Amino acid sequence: MDTVRVGVGTLLIKDELIFLSKRSGSHGEGTWGSSGGHLEFGETLEDCAKREAYEEFGIQLRDLRFLCVSNVIDYGSHYLDVEFLSELDDNQVPSIQEPNKFDIFGWFPFENLPEPLFKPVEYAIKSFLTGSYYWDKHI
Repeated sequence: MDTVRVGVGTLLIKDELIFLSKRSGSHGEGTWGSSGGHLEFGETLEDCAKREAYEEFGIQLRDLRFLCVSNVIDYGSHYLDVEFLSELDDNQVPSIQEPNKFDIFGWFPFENLPEPLFKPVEYAIKSFLTGSYYWDKHI
């Protein structure tokens, strides 16, 4: 495919742990990612992040903060990926709503993350830890 798509995701944090799920049935299959998906026509970036989190894990995001933007050319695709950060409270309990997209999930400490990470999520985690806002494997 010769098209650049826009992906939007959210790094979900709770009690100094990160929520990750193992992807299945789409590009990046077998990698660990977070909530996210394609920006739809007429949708804001924030609305996309909220929609995807609800559709995939049944959670309603409130306080979204911009985290980073990445130029991701991987898995046979090219994406401009925008990532947000959201901290979940104790009332938000994710559950897999789309079993055709995710196998398992869990909460992980930053120093002990499962591998391999989905490339946009890898960049988002690096951004969270370093404060960088832009990632491109070519620079």
